[in-house]
Amino acid sequence: MKKIVGYIFGTILRFGVLAAVLGGGFVFGGALIAARTAQQELPNEPLPVEVTEVIQQETYVATRKFAGRIAPQQVTDVGFQLGGQIVEILVEEGAPVAEGQGMAVLDTEQLINRRDDLTAQAREVEAQLDRAEATLKRTQELVEQGFSSRQALDNIRAERDSASARADRIAAQISGVETDIADATIRAPFSGQVVRQYLDSGSVVQPGQSVFRINESGVLEARIGIPITFRSRVQIGERFDVSAGALTTTGTITAIVSDVNTQTRTLTVILKIDDDPGFVARDLVRLSLTEEIRETGIWVPAKSLHESLRGLWSVFTVTLNEAPKEALPEREGRLERKDVEVIHIEEDRVFVRGTLEHGDLVVSAGTFRFVPGQTVRIARGL
Repeated sequence: MKKIVGYIFGTILRFGVLAAVLGGGFVFGGALIAARTAQQELPNEPLPVEVTEVIQQETYVATRKFAGRIAPQQVTDVGFQLGGQIVEILVEEGAPVAEGQGMAVLDTEQLINRRDDLTAQAREVEAQLDRAEATLKRTQELVEQGFSSRQALDNIRAERDSASARADRIAAQISGVETDIADATIRAPFSGQVVRQYLDSGSVVQPGQSVFRINESGVLEARIGIPITFRSRVQIGERFDVSAGALTTTGTITAIVSDVNTQTRTLTVILKIDDDPGFVARDLVRLSLTEEIRETGIWVPAKSLHESLRGLWSVFTVTLNEAPKEALPEREGRLERKDVEVIHIEEDRVFVRGTLEHGDLVVSAGTFRFVPGQTVRIARGL
């Protein structure tokens, strides 16, 4: 009897707990459904957008950039005018040099010996010339007195002239040797920097063989190739902006090389750098030239573009609700997507043509957040 009463009581208890749980679930589920229904009934807040009112143009100005290199005004390879062995290198690669400064020296022992030998010969000939002059003077006196013939006088005069000619020849030879001794030292033709050293001490060189390369210091040039079609856009004496990375300055055109590069079909324009901002020889520089092109289109912000179909791009425009534009910002409208074709690209804007019209309000940024037909609010722009 007790077991039956306990079983009935336990069943009633479990049924009560289950009913309570299910009742709570029904209550919780009902609240969740009510919350969702209330959320769906709330109106969607239009997203804010920035817009730009675009203007159609019949032409646009394109900036073209052409590359070139910075170079010293003078660059030269220097060497000895004589052949011989290098006995001393006076400067190192990368060192600055002043005009006339010695850079390397050849062995001059043989030249010095040759100069000493010629100097001795010169003294000997000078003594012979002095003796011939004295003999000529005495013979002239004897001829006047009738004690000598004119033939003897002519012979002595010929000996004097021969000695004088030998003296002149030896003097010229000594001068030549002195020049060779001076040429045995390479001297910088202008102030600059040693950018390359081809040979070291102990090397045997031939006449004219390069030993150093020197770049002139202080004066820099930009050598830039431009297409033949731009020849009429540049004139000698004109100034243009040139840049290398973050460094920008102006250059004055000093020459236009008329010889056309057959591979690139370009002319070389040489510009003297007016105020060096820190360029280094061989720096890559760019010259900016502008060109007006007749093409109908519209400038739009570069961030307003997003990819469309068939290789085209598109932009979002805002079609306002009925109200004058003077009420902007805080106006609302609907988004419309319009396909465009890119004509020209600059850093922060793009020239396009297509279904875009004059006066359209183009969404200028954040286009990835939107879809056609969406309601938006003009935050700022124009």
